[in-house]
Amino acid sequence: MTDREQLIIAIKTLRRDIDEDIQRLKVLQASREISLSVTKLQEGVMWLGMELKRIADACGVLNNPYPDSKNPANTTINPTADGLKL
Repeated sequence: MTDREQLIIAIKTLRRDIDEDIQRLKVLQASREISLSVTKLQEGVMWLGMELKRIADACGVLNNPYPDSKNPANTTINPTADGLKL
């Protein structure tokens, strides 16, 4: 397994684990602090996703999981490509 493949696996694992943490936080009594914690973890998942995009762009991989996402005429809203609940 290449270093790049190991990095991708590590990032995807982190995104999954952070999503599990988000789901555990969401069952706690709501407060501003809990909401901010959820938001910051969601931001972390987003930034890790941007890192996956950077890796894909650097390798010339163009597998866009949302090919029509920028088309305003398309009314379909797809779930996250990796099934995260966020």
